[in-house]
Amino acid sequence: MSKFSEVFRVSGARIDSLVEMKAPGRSLEDLFDAAAINPGLDADAAASLIAWGREPERRAEIHTAAQRVRKEIAPSTVEFVIPVYLTSFCANECLYCGYRESNALAERTRLSLDDFNRELDLILSWGHRQIELVLSEDPEFGPDVVARYVELTRRRLDHLGGGVVGLCSPVYKREDYVRLRGAGLEWVVEWQETYHQSHFERWHGAGSPKRDFEYRLDLWDRVVAGGINKIALGALLGLYDWRYDALASIEHGNYLRRAYGLEPHAIGIPRLKPARGVPASQKASRFTVSDDDYKLILSLYHLAFPKSRLFFNTRESYEMNISMVAAGDLFTVDCDTFPGGYLRNDTPGQFSTHGFPKRQEVAKVFAARGLKSLYLEAERPLAASPSPSPVVPPDVLKWRDEHAKIRAALQDWQAILSGLALHPGENIIERQSALAALRMTMHFFKTYAMDHCRREENAYFRTFATSPDSAAKIHVFRDGHERLGIDLGEFERQMASYQNSGDPTVLRSLGDRVIRETHEHLAGEERFASGALGR
Repeated sequence: MSKFSEVFRVSGARIDSLVEMKAPGRSLEDLFDAAAINPGLDADAAASLIAWGREPERRAEIHTAAQRVRKEIAPSTVEFVIPVYLTSFCANECLYCGYRESNALAERTRLSLDDFNRELDLILSWGHRQIELVLSEDPEFGPDVVARYVELTRRRLDHLGGGVVGLCSPVYKREDYVRLRGAGLEWVVEWQETYHQSHFERWHGAGSPKRDFEYRLDLWDRVVAGGINKIALGALLGLYDWRYDALASIEHGNYLRRAYGLEPHAIGIPRLKPARGVPASQKASRFTVSDDDYKLILSLYHLAFPKSRLFFNTRESYEMNISMVAAGDLFTVDCDTFPGGYLRNDTPGQFSTHGFPKRQEVAKVFAARGLKSLYLEAERPLAASPSPSPVVPPDVLKWRDEHAKIRAALQDWQAILSGLALHPGENIIERQSALAALRMTMHFFKTYAMDHCRREENAYFRTFATSPDSAAKIHVFRDGHERLGIDLGEFERQMASYQNSGDPTVLRSLGDRVIRETHEHLAGEERFASGALGR
């Protein structure tokens, strides 16, 4: 079996040099003609386009040519696709992801087949006929389990006259893809995240199953060997230099052309976005991709793969997506990144998303451009409306008991910090004893306290989300929970510093602030609940 990792050991080094290309190697006219006639471009040609793109007026020419080539070569359609998440449990430690294993703020759930079927009732009633099943690296949700969800989706779509089933999952073995294809799976989507190995390893913590760089590179060879020829590849833009990852994605797509005679079914264009409880995703870095650069990347992909679909997603604004979508692309309008989220609509998911207009309104925009919408039928009423989980009024008395336990833990935390002030670290035994007590305290807050926070805010949303004033206050509480989760992580990092230095100054200052803010937060929640429920 062919292996892309073997090819990439050589071509990856060449891409490093292409990133540094100062002057274009070919004229724009030659590059545009090559994209239309062949059709498509290799990484060397794309690097010349990037070099031309240093000039703003040339970027405008590239965007215009990309739209023109797509109109000439791609079908006059846009395919709607909706993601459906199956689980939020994860064994990986991806530093950019809201579902990373150590994220205390991530709510964990697995969507049962019955609940999944209820969610399908809803999204099929909206008219969707292309379903992308999405899941994290959940040890209890392996390919045999996933196959049951594929089979159910396939049956439901066939009953309505047909549709398409895609999958974004952990990477599997060849025989797993054989099983999934037999269950009705038609295409597989997976991002390499970044093609730069050292940065890939930095973003994926030691012990993460996902950390095997070459095994992930060779995914598509296993997928094709398993009988699935529709492949959606790409990189998560913002983890490394976008020029390298865009060119490497193009190199990977051209490998499929050479090795298997396949055009990529789709090209992923996700850009790193903030995720709850994930500080690394919430601040700009030297790899942050600007809007102008992002648009250039999309035009590069349109020219490099004129027959492939760009996968437009709700990480980006509707205005950004609608300005760049072209003939033949994939388009997501409805997107909830939490298992069962379409029924609940109250839980933060894997990353932040934008709200879009109604699906039928977007279809009208495409129609006005001469583009037919695929895999979106007319909406129909539900035969039996899927009822969400019953709304149970928040149990304020129970939560006050839980608040009392949290307050007691805050007092213990404060006592330990006060002891640090009296013993500034000369005694190693006392220092180790204090650190052991602090670790127990952190464990309590990252488990019991954070679980309480999630249950509390979910019940509040279900009960009070219809009131704009109450919903705004609940969002403030949710922000407080996220800040607490981030502060706990920072406190643990400062504990490591204290262990080495014996200086408790920063540790105590940070702890004092977190303790004070948590007391204020608990009091605010109790005032809100008492007023809202009249208790």
